[in-house]
Amino acid sequence: MSLSRVTAGPSRTPLSDCIRDHVRDKAPSIRTLALQSVDPATGQHLTAQWITDVLSGRVPRMPDLWRLDALATGLSLDSDSVKAMAITQWIGWDIADVRTGAGQRLIFRVPKDYTPEQSARLAEELNRVIDSAESVTNGDAGEQ
Repeated sequence: MSLSRVTAGPSRTPLSDCIRDHVRDKAPSIRTLALQSVDPATGQHLTAQWITDVLSGRVPRMPDLWRLDALATGLSLDSDSVKAMAITQWIGWDIADVRTGAGQRLIFRVPKDYTPEQSARLAEELNRVIDSAESVTNGDAGEQ
């Protein structure tokens, strides 16, 4: 099980930080990132101005889901990770992302003031509960 916290550092703008890192390391420009940022469901695309507004803090509320899905495509990230970063940036929640195995994951709000160790213990306990529920659902309850 792998635990990562979206807000592991002092930054409260992880999505903006991710965009900056991507433009610095992978995309030649914000315009190029905008051209690559297309929502797979609707075909809508982001504008360079909107991305610039996110970077400068001029987007006052949580973006629409299609925008986050489009941005995930442009950043070559999964949509859930981008949404978790947006929740932290616009709502202020500390979000943990736990990879539980074979492509499964658990994304949850970390209780205020939890340490990384407390978050890891919570993630382990939640993982045990999920495994137990899956066992019951699959009819394995009698074998425990």
